[in-house]
Amino acid sequence: MAAVEATTMTQEVSMNKAEVKPTSSISRIWLIPILVLVIGGWMVYYQWKNQGPLITIELHSATGIEVNKTPIKVRDLDIGQVKKITLKPDLDGVLVTARIDASAAHLLNENADFWVVAPRISFSEVSGLNTLLSGSYIAMSAHDKGAEKLHFKALERPPVTPQGTPGLHVMLRSDDEFAYKPGDPIIYKGFKVGEFEDATFNIEERVVYYDAFIKAPYHKLITQNTRFWDVSGVKLLLESSGVSVQTGSLETLLANGITFGVPDGVPTGEQVLDDAFFDIYEDDASASNARFKVAAEYLLLIDESVRGLTVGAPVEYRGIEIGSVTAINSITAIEGNILERDYPIPVLISVYPGKARQPDTQEGLQAIKQTFKNWIERDLRASLRMGNILTGGLYVDLQHIPDPKGTTRVKTVNGYDVIPTVSNEFTQLTQKADAILDKINQLPLKEMVENIQLAVEDMKLAAESVETASNDFDLLIADVDAKALNNNLNQVLLSLDSLLKNYSEGGFNQAEIKETVDALQDTMRSMQPLLLKLNQAPNSLIFSNDKQADIQPKAKR
Repeated sequence: MAAVEATTMTQEVSMNKAEVKPTSSISRIWLIPILVLVIGGWMVYYQWKNQGPLITIELHSATGIEVNKTPIKVRDLDIGQVKKITLKPDLDGVLVTARIDASAAHLLNENADFWVVAPRISFSEVSGLNTLLSGSYIAMSAHDKGAEKLHFKALERPPVTPQGTPGLHVMLRSDDEFAYKPGDPIIYKGFKVGEFEDATFNIEERVVYYDAFIKAPYHKLITQNTRFWDVSGVKLLLESSGVSVQTGSLETLLANGITFGVPDGVPTGEQVLDDAFFDIYEDDASASNARFKVAAEYLLLIDESVRGLTVGAPVEYRGIEIGSVTAINSITAIEGNILERDYPIPVLISVYPGKARQPDTQEGLQAIKQTFKNWIERDLRASLRMGNILTGGLYVDLQHIPDPKGTTRVKTVNGYDVIPTVSNEFTQLTQKADAILDKINQLPLKEMVENIQLAVEDMKLAAESVETASNDFDLLIADVDAKALNNNLNQVLLSLDSLLKNYSEGGFNQAEIKETVDALQDTMRSMQPLLLKLNQAPNSLIFSNDKQADIQPKAKR
């Protein structure tokens, strides 16, 4: 019994005894932060592995740029952000550090450009107005070819032509007094077909070089024989041919601009490749004349005034322009001083074989020179003629004038063949007018005026005399009794009627009628002296026959 109880107690003790087990080294609650760390580490690694490179951009100033806010954009798509802004060591600008997305890292090459997009307003463009509300940003040009580059210098202004725009890039050169800015238009027949992109001044050559772009499909118009010339603003040209006004378009009225074309009579030529070189001429006439490569130069020695003659004035032969004036009073043409009384003014002219229907080659040049030499020896002469009365512009006219002295050898001065000159029609008219004025000045005008005054006074006295005589005649006529005169005439007519009536009735015989006719003839004979006197001096019954001496003008003392 006791044994049973002991066994029972042993079982109870064993049942109430605690079971001891070893605990885990890491609690399960730590799994959560560990998982967070793993995910965070993976995200950091993923971000580090997939983040883009850091780049630096040189800017003139940091106006409108903010750290961790200003984006980097390509075609309005964000590809990066500004991370830091510092001053450059030389203090001439700022360095902007930006992080670029890995997806756009392949765009960071030597062909990439950066610029700040901000509101810009000028005569030639209005851009960046959308940044008035959103703020400025840094734009980047997309180009996937070129060597990798991480340091860039930003452009001062947005590029005129975006990357990838189809068209043609050309190089232009100008040494005149006009300049163009990036964005100025290139016009063709009123259409804007291109723009200036950049300008560079060459100090050594003292000329300006321009990068320009012609958009497609207009770039096909640019050929080897294309010429460019200026159409800026409004040009009022007073030439020998008259007044002309030249302008391009509304854009070129506010800003500078150029146009282009192929001169008349010149073949179009083949199309050019990128970066072809062209000159910019002053006007279309200069551009057209540039096609002539050779010219024969001649010297004119002018003894009269050259007022109205300008460089570029035409040289004509029988009304056809064959050249132009290249220099007036050139030092290299003739030595001397213009203050000398007999000093002729030298005028250099150029005759182009191409304008004279000759080949524009050395062979054509020699043909022109030989022809002119023969003509000069015979009768070729030059004169200045007025091309337009309004402007007073002169041109050089070459004409054949027979020389009474016979043939003339060609004279050469400083290497130039001299074409003899003759006075123009205007000079001849001026000389004649001067001679007439000299004769008028020699007339005794003062004495003539005094004599005319005396004659006018005498005429005044004569008019008063005539007026007095007229009044006397009026009084005489008034004294005549018109009524009595009419009665006497009526009686005469009645008597004549009675006489005829008696004759018809036989009242008078032939003897009586004869006596009456004889008496009438005697009466007519007695009246004949009176009628003769009236015929010679009808006014003798009114004016007296006493003649007085005529009034003579008083002689000058």
